[in-house]
Amino acid sequence: MYTLRQSLAQRDLLELPIIARNQGLELDDAAEGDPPTTLSEQMLQPRQVMEVWSDLPVEARQALAELARTQPGMPAPAFQRRFGELRRIGPGRLQTEQPWKTPTGPAEILWYLGWIGRGFRETPEGVLDIIAIPDDLAALLPLAEIASEAEPPLPAAQPQPAEARELGQMLLDDLGTLLAYVQNHRVWLRQGQRWRMDDLKRLAPRLRLSGIRKQPLEAGGPLHFIFFAAKRLGLLAVRQRRQQFGKALRPWLEQSRAQQMASLFTAWRQADDWNDLCLAPGLRCQEGAWRNDPVLAREALLAQLGRTPPGRWVALDEFVAMMYEHLPDFQRPDGVYDTWYIQNAAGDFLRGFEHWPAVEGRLIRYIWQGPLFWLGALALDSAGETWSLTGQGAGFLQGDVTSEDISAPILRVGADYTVVLAPHIGLWDRLRVALFAFWQASEPEYRYRITRRGLQRAARRGVSPPRVLDFLQRASGGDVPENVRKSLGAFKP
Repeated sequence: MYTLRQSLAQRDLLELPIIARNQGLELDDAAEGDPPTTLSEQMLQPRQVMEVWSDLPVEARQALAELARTQPGMPAPAFQRRFGELRRIGPGRLQTEQPWKTPTGPAEILWYLGWIGRGFRETPEGVLDIIAIPDDLAALLPLAEIASEAEPPLPAAQPQPAEARELGQMLLDDLGTLLAYVQNHRVWLRQGQRWRMDDLKRLAPRLRLSGIRKQPLEAGGPLHFIFFAAKRLGLLAVRQRRQQFGKALRPWLEQSRAQQMASLFTAWRQADDWNDLCLAPGLRCQEGAWRNDPVLAREALLAQLGRTPPGRWVALDEFVAMMYEHLPDFQRPDGVYDTWYIQNAAGDFLRGFEHWPAVEGRLIRYIWQGPLFWLGALALDSAGETWSLTGQGAGFLQGDVTSEDISAPILRVGADYTVVLAPHIGLWDRLRVALFAFWQASEPEYRYRITRRGLQRAARRGVSPPRVLDFLQRASGGDVPENVRKSLGAFKP
């Protein structure tokens, strides 16, 4: 920020003797020299610093802890909301009201000790009015001690629920279903590059995420998320109003399933065009001269998620309460709550910090019960009210992508021409099967059936029946029934 001398130089001259008295020092008005310089030199004596530090109330130390954690400064509205108002009292009222004798809270205690200053800092979000500890003073404070005190406490561990839901890589499987549908159908788009209802009705029953089958067109829902991720990764493209494969699909298909899942998580984590706040159920963002930063909010929340050990169950209410108590401004760096135009379902504008639970709280719940759950980063109980970080989710946060080395067959072929896919099958092989066989079921396993029409479709794409048989031989570990072998050998497209 700046030095203690610079901070004192910005204060009214009448305040300097007050600060000196509160420090237990004397400032001789008749002495030659610069009063801010003289006072700052006395205040920065290490012994003086530690004497003042030892007399500070716990609340004032906590305020310093927050400032130390947010160096080079904390937005003034947020600081005052937590630690008391810094009243703007002019020189005429200063001596009569003597605010240092009846401080509003820790903020004014530190202000009239001269230990905090006020200034401005440029950020990507604009110029912020900030409160900070002067740099040279901060260097003398036991910041390592108070910074550790400022780390938000983790919510208490909860018992493991009797019924836990974990999606694993189900989102990836549903993305594979979407890609297979585009591969085998002519998907013409409506205005705004939206899918036609007929195609959505055909696609939805094939998807495994139950939330899609219930509300396939829900804005901010899992199917919306799958389309978003596919387009952001370049897996899908639009050409002449038709949905087709994008140029990035082939190299993406060559990745392992673990790498593909990590790419989906990263696509969401870095996306500024997927606005979780405005997609959260019950919230409506109105246009205006304001904007939120979804990436900023995500990173703040993921930082706290990453502190939770995998397998530890946490109550979502308690996590939201922890954010409210210790990190309320995670998506509003300026700490201002009156400039965003957000409405609830009833049309009421949610402006002011008193609406934090209805805005920030709802956002956290949506991210936990929505994207993080769909991505398999979190497990939830049956009601969605307690959660646990999964091993896959920990890998996402740590950038640790571990691919399994699986040599087992990826499918099995039945004498009735059914093809049942193993859970670990790669999406490239999944698309191969979907080319020559027709979908029958997605639960409890993906089941396809080899048909004449499917083989003809594959042949039109340059995949002959001998090539289909060769693939089935390799993918099943050589376990292809004799009648299927003979039929493929005799089939003429």
